[in-house]
Amino acid sequence: MTYQIKSENTEFEAGLFSVKKVELSFPDGNSRAYDLVDIQDAVTILPMDDEGNVYFVRQYRVGAGGMLLELPAGKIEDGEDPASTAEREVREETGMAAGELIHLGNFYMSPGYSNEFMYCYLARRLFHDPLIPDGDEFIHLEKISFGKVKEMIRSQQICDSKTLAVFMLAESYMK
Repeated sequence: MTYQIKSENTEFEAGLFSVKKVELSFPDGNSRAYDLVDIQDAVTILPMDDEGNVYFVRQYRVGAGGMLLELPAGKIEDGEDPASTAEREVREETGMAAGELIHLGNFYMSPGYSNEFMYCYLARRLFHDPLIPDGDEFIHLEKISFGKVKEMIRSQQICDSKTLAVFMLAESYMK
């Protein structure tokens, strides 16, 4: 099967992303235009202390129209290694640094309309080492036992997709 991008044009640019019109040809020779959100890649980190508590952030998300409980995450800066981003973000959002950072895997966030690629990490052996958070982040840190987190996932109290995916990727480390 052959798919080919025939053309790609930027239709809109914003500070965080751009929207491109992508003309894609299909194996049968037909083609169609798609809108693609072109956005930088990101990381999500599952910070867990030695007592089995997970550090979450609760923050307002405009797309959800309210507060969400989620794992720390952030965008990868140009030229930055994903692991370095994870180390920086966990310090900015939780005030804790990781003595051990384990790469869990990666996934596309919403490949039907976006090219955002997520790198996922487990941060363990945490110690106090804060960085100043971004000026537009008004986050509330919450430390929750792993057992309670599993209950919250089952009862749909946690509904952030990247958080749910990272817990699935980390499952083998949680036994």
